Amino acid sequence: MSFYAVDFGTSNSLLTYVADTGEIRPIKLDPAGGHVLRSLLFTPQKNTWYFGSEAIKEYVNHEGEGRFLRSIKKFLPEPGYTGTAIHNQNVNISEMVAVFLSEMRRRANASTGENVEKIVLGRPALYALEKENDQLAQDRMQKAAELAGFKEIHFCPEPVAAGLDYQSASLENKIVLIADFGGGTSDFTLMQGSEILGLSGVFLAGDALDGDMMKDFIAPHFGSQFEYQLPGGQNVLKFPRGLLKKICSPAHITHLREKDTWEFLQHIGKFALSEHDEKYIQQLYALVEGQLGFPLFNEIEKTKIALGKSPEATFTYQALGIDIEQPIDDQDYRISVRPTVDEIMNTMLKVFDQSGLAPDQVTEVILTGGTSQFPLLRERLKSVFGQEKLREHNIYESVVNGLAHFAKGLK
Repeated sequence: MSFYAVDFGTSNSLLTYVADTGEIRPIKLDPAGGHVLRSLLFTPQKNTWYFGSEAIKEYVNHEGEGRFLRSIKKFLPEPGYTGTAIHNQNVNISEMVAVFLSEMRRRANASTGENVEKIVLGRPALYALEKENDQLAQDRMQKAAELAGFKEIHFCPEPVAAGLDYQSASLENKIVLIADFGGGTSDFTLMQGSEILGLSGVFLAGDALDGDMMKDFIAPHFGSQFEYQLPGGQNVLKFPRGLLKKICSPAHITHLREKDTWEFLQHIGKFALSEHDEKYIQQLYALVEGQLGFPLFNEIEKTKIALGKSPEATFTYQALGIDIEQPIDDQDYRISVRPTVDEIMNTMLKVFDQSGLAPDQVTEVILTGGTSQFPLLRERLKSVFGQEKLREHNIYESVVNGLAHFAKGLK
């Protein structure tokens, strides 16, 4: 029986068909003809869903009325995440992912003319550091695949898949580090030939870098430094840190609209201590009511890219009473993202602790994933390995190609 190899990513998703004959064929999932389907969902009404670029288009057409979901992969390892209300019905994370996987399967079946029920799913090296949360995430993905109609489900770590893809393209017995920097995770595989010498990963990548910019430069325009005093109270209270974390996450920002959170925000807004606080909390209300998290983080990503080419860039955003023009200096942003980059690099170095090798013994460093283009990561990799060892390989397709080779080995 045939397989689908599926790279369900935080930002982008891909599917490759593996036929009984051994044929491997990538499937075009986007109506415009592309293989990459952005991991976006929009539902304006019950039982109506749009995906990828269509989700963005319909979100604009419906002027934000409905629910727009992105980066849902982030919720998989969170034990306290019980789901979200969509059209007055609680939808858990497995059900949300199943909606997306079902559509991928439907489009692939239309292309192949088969009803494929076997799947190889990529998974990060680690969904979470805690073993039970890591297993919870995989169990939720297992359930999502079952709900999507798959009967036989296999998992393959994404860094292993990236290694399999590279191995298929190279016959040399070199010591190679595969570094896969995506939207949600950074994964690393150290290998020699077909032998895996080390494996590590962390749930930090492009979204986290965008979140750093949001926290340190943009969130103050949405009340992150908001102060208020309740009637009869003596203490000056500050904006809750837990809500700030949600504002700074592309995945979690949509959940500010949920009933209890929204009512709390409206309540504290009545007791602002200054005109600035009042202005910024009103901008937060506009952000939440207008479901503007997606376009806002799109502008953040554009600003991040601009800073990679210039010593300064200006984040600009105007919509529904929100008016922000925030210059950002590249050196200030580098300070902001340094803890995130440090954690990613420290995670990468764990593969050398596992293998007993030193970084200078690596022959090549193969870079995949969109966040591999981030200048500060490139500089840090260059300082460890040298520019001459850095190579790019199938920036977006490496994982799904490797998953297809893994599926082929299951036949």
